[in-house]
Amino acid sequence: MRQFKVFKHPDGALESIRPGWSWAAFGLGCFWALALKMWGVGLAGLASLVLAGLLVPLELVGVLIFSGVLLLIHLAFGLLGNRWHMQHLLDSGYRHADTVTAADAERAMALAARYRGWQEAEDDALSPR
Repeated sequence: MRQFKVFKHPDGALESIRPGWSWAAFGLGCFWALALKMWGVGLAGLASLVLAGLLVPLELVGVLIFSGVLLLIHLAFGLLGNRWHMQHLLDSGYRHADTVTAADAERAMALAARYRGWQEAEDDALSPR
């Protein structure tokens, strides 16, 4: 069981995020951010990769430096990705509605919907996607 923050949009949509480390953001980096429509973070990450690739020479030392930069960028995404995602939701009109302990994100939304009496949202959270 893990703790999740549940966010609710005025139109009734629910999102849940587990605070802390994000393996998806660590593994996919800027592409993870772009997939979530976090354009600023995603494009900044992509630009930093391109810039590092252009500035580093194509020798062994350069490849090692580029690999180090790539690792640092992915560590930043892993450490800060969920925080960026939560802020993106808030900026998109969502509000932090609840914090629940659940086995996964879908169950977290269903629990929050049940506790808060959001019947329509609960039905949406439990329906297959």
